[in-house]
Amino acid sequence: MMRKIPVYWKTLLALILFTGLMVLAGFITPFCDWYTNALYPYLCDGISHITGPVPFAVGEIMMYLGAASLVFGVIFLILLIFKRKKAGYRKFCAGYFKTLLMVLVCIVFIYMPAWYIPFCGTVLGEGNEKTKTSYSFEELKAVTRYAVEGINSAAERIVINPDGTVDFPDKNEARALITEAMHGISDRYPRLTGYYPPVKAALCSDILERMSIGGYNYPFTMEPTENKYNGPMCSYCLEAHEYCHHKGYEKENEANFLSELALTESNDPFLRLSAFWDMYWWLLDDYNSEASDVINDMIARGEIAIPYEYGTKEYWHAYTQIYDQINDIPNISERADMIYNESIVIRTEIYEADSHPIDEMPKVETVIEEVSDTGWEVQGDILKENSYDGVTLLWLQYFDQMNK
Repeated sequence: MMRKIPVYWKTLLALILFTGLMVLAGFITPFCDWYTNALYPYLCDGISHITGPVPFAVGEIMMYLGAASLVFGVIFLILLIFKRKKAGYRKFCAGYFKTLLMVLVCIVFIYMPAWYIPFCGTVLGEGNEKTKTSYSFEELKAVTRYAVEGINSAAERIVINPDGTVDFPDKNEARALITEAMHGISDRYPRLTGYYPPVKAALCSDILERMSIGGYNYPFTMEPTENKYNGPMCSYCLEAHEYCHHKGYEKENEANFLSELALTESNDPFLRLSAFWDMYWWLLDDYNSEASDVINDMIARGEIAIPYEYGTKEYWHAYTQIYDQINDIPNISERADMIYNESIVIRTEIYEADSHPIDEMPKVETVIEEVSDTGWEVQGDILKENSYDGVTLLWLQYFDQMNK
């Protein structure tokens, strides 16, 4: 006679089976796009309507409880060595670790529809349509010029007080403006419709600051969360970025692009400045790299010559003059710099108002930095062309489509 399988193991095996099926579904990009467009919004909006009103990040508390349960699990295993003959303790450990196993399986299971399947979809959910992937230096220059002109025009609309301070929108006002901006492009990117919960400040902001992390989302609780030490100008575009992840745009290049696009089309000058500034600094590395390639090609073809030894001070001075000749992008205005510097002052004041015990723990800080470096490397390996700097290509493709 076959032994009846307990409900616990039936449930566990069912969860593992469905998790495996969702892993396989992740390889079918049309399904991932369909799911993220049609079904994911119900999951996203439904959960965030529940967790959004809670004044703290529920997901962060769950993370701490999970970490504590693993630590207790290690302690219980050590104690089991000494209490293995006690039936009551063995029964307790069996129950504890069965519960822990079920929780871990449930975490992986929830990750599939809440993050993995949306992540496996195509960039911007636009399918595998063939798009232009190479652009001229002049096209890149035009987009970079657009960003600088956007910075300067937005700065002109912002009032700077006589004492040099700026009255930035508060959190509630900014959230309403950001939500309006996200809805403003939802006719082109329908996932951006629906409810936007408040972006919550992370309790572990001190650690995030040392890891250079501005914000993140909790897939289990659908809570966008940010490092509270971001200045206002950084915070606006960052919150929009996290909202894009919240709505199923999980790749970093698409979240960068959509957050910048939404805010650049806002009527609010603070949001426009934040977005154009973010856009410019992502474009700048690619622009400078392309400019260097253009100059090097001109030298290789003999169109220009630098009569100095490579690497010398004179060589680089002449090289800079050539760069200035091909670069006709305007400079960021002093007014825009003043506004952003004031945002940095506020950020510094917020940071210095808190105590930072980690400052007195250099070994802990070193571990945090090492974990951060490893994390960024792993993320880069996973994202590849869809990493943060991939936003340049998306902007070029956007303008290419707009000009057709």
